[in-house]
Amino acid sequence: MESKNGPARNVVIAVDGSSHSDIAFQWYLEQFRRTSDNVVLVHCLERHQAFHGAMGTADIESVCNIMSQEEESQKKLRIELEKKLKSNGIQGCVKTSFGKPGEVIIRLANEAQANNIIIGSRGLGTVRRTLLGSVSDYVVHHSEVPVTVCRHKHHTAHVTDRAH
Repeated sequence: MESKNGPARNVVIAVDGSSHSDIAFQWYLEQFRRTSDNVVLVHCLERHQAFHGAMGTADIESVCNIMSQEEESQKKLRIELEKKLKSNGIQGCVKTSFGKPGEVIIRLANEAQANNIIIGSRGLGTVRRTLLGSVSDYVVHHSEVPVTVCRHKHHTAHVTDRAH
């Protein structure tokens, strides 16, 4: 399917409700958007430490309460993301899945037959990124399609300062 703006694309934007993913979404709107795009907002759900701790105690009530709270948070975020698509006149959907964020983004992008992936960057320092890994690094290295990593302006200011 082709429009006057070029061929239709499946664009995946990784979102987590943070300002970093807001920057990625805004970059898409201002720099990359085509009216013919189909956008898939991908959100990875991770179980929090409290969930894993409660699982270790076999306290069923605590596990159920934590799961209920996480499901409610996920539902609110999904509604917010769907509104974001609609209010910006974007054709697309929201997809969520549990797991490791980088792996989830790649899997859902492959399922969506993505042409591009857009992701925000938390701006981890070199040591933290080396020890903890980076979702954006994982996606860049495992994606079969182009990936745009959108950095916050204060991250690039630090890089520029070091370069001089």
